[in-house]
Amino acid sequence: MEIDVTKPSSWGGVARRLGAIGAVIAAVALALAWPAKPATAAGQDAQCLTCHSMPGLEMPLPDGEKLPLTIPADSFEHSLHSPLGCTGCHTDISLPAHPAAVPIIKSRREFSLKMVQVCQTCHSQQAKDWQTSVHAALVREGNTVAPVCTNCHSPHAVQKGVAEAIDTVPCKTCHAAIFTAYTGSVHGMLRSGGVTQAPLCFNCHGAHAVHVPSEVQGLKDTCLNCHKNAVEAHSTWLPNVDLHFDVVACIACHVPSAHRRVDLVLFDANTQKAVPAAEGIPQFQSPDGSSMTARPGLDPQTLFTLLQSLNRTGVPDKTVIQGRLEVSTAIEAHQIAPAASAISNCATCHRAGANAFQSVVVSVAGPSGIPIRYGASKDVLSSAFSIASIGGFYAIGGTRITVLDVIVVLALLAGLGFPIVHGSMRTFFAHLLNHGPHHKGKG
Repeated sequence: MEIDVTKPSSWGGVARRLGAIGAVIAAVALALAWPAKPATAAGQDAQCLTCHSMPGLEMPLPDGEKLPLTIPADSFEHSLHSPLGCTGCHTDISLPAHPAAVPIIKSRREFSLKMVQVCQTCHSQQAKDWQTSVHAALVREGNTVAPVCTNCHSPHAVQKGVAEAIDTVPCKTCHAAIFTAYTGSVHGMLRSGGVTQAPLCFNCHGAHAVHVPSEVQGLKDTCLNCHKNAVEAHSTWLPNVDLHFDVVACIACHVPSAHRRVDLVLFDANTQKAVPAAEGIPQFQSPDGSSMTARPGLDPQTLFTLLQSLNRTGVPDKTVIQGRLEVSTAIEAHQIAPAASAISNCATCHRAGANAFQSVVVSVAGPSGIPIRYGASKDVLSSAFSIASIGGFYAIGGTRITVLDVIVVLALLAGLGFPIVHGSMRTFFAHLLNHGPHHKGKG
């Protein structure tokens, strides 16, 4: 078709044709820039990944940190979250207004805490479990490294069973030394050898509702979940088997190389939980007055006074002491040896001067459930001031040493009698002060 440029009406046709050609060129350009997919969720994800799959992509933040923004497209495509699409979690992102002119993220930590709210939209039960955990308690205390969802689960590369594989378990990121100890233990070696029934971190500690061992009686019940016949098997050779299982942590015998100590837990008889360090009680303060600091060496009389303070008139809860033989460190607690190597010689503990009873601590529950331990003198185990409180930790006849049994019985009687004598003396002197000679002649 010929166009007569001298006629104004012909220019309209030219414009229409040029517009059509421009539209075709624009369509070709877009086809080259974006994957040839319809504007579905998958197509929108492809648009997002055009930028976010670029290596080294990151956002400077106001606090000086940089937020990594690179998301490998292949990893996301094979992740469990892929069917949700980008906007399934990032509902606040609008492509026409993205990226924002002014960054709305102040810090990486703030962003991680914000995304916890997103995770719980789908994972409500896991979120409830996590809220009861020591990790959540640490977050509430303001701990900036306590793990949240994205610390353990890579949100853009979530794979089924990753947390259950020893090579990819996320716990080792924070607990590297403990995990190394675990890998050398009988549990770790069995797991590495392909025995999937052997416990991994979450089997003993929980996956989301993670609690510290002191809250579950030294994990005794956890051990018995797998070793169901342990009590019966031990009863064939171990005297007072029930008492041993109550007051001796399994790991105290099954980690033969560990350093052991006696942990005297201040325990609430009503709530059946460890008591927190009470404010205003001097025994929970260091000599310089700072609170929540381990006072060097609680002696027997100080421990006796502490119990009197916690059980004073008007306090409804009854605080008692629960003694337990434990290993000294968390690393040692994970170095569990094969059963044939476990301590089975009674004299290891039941002899004069046994190493296990040379180290004593008194512990209370910290704000996050992690025990706060105060050094104590080993004399508290046999002193007349405290033997009445910790009598449940010792079984008469358990040592097979008659002289020691006589000493403990005498100490127990002295411990029971001391409060009576102490109270009687206070009453006597109070009466003497009120009715002594200096009162005569008054009135």
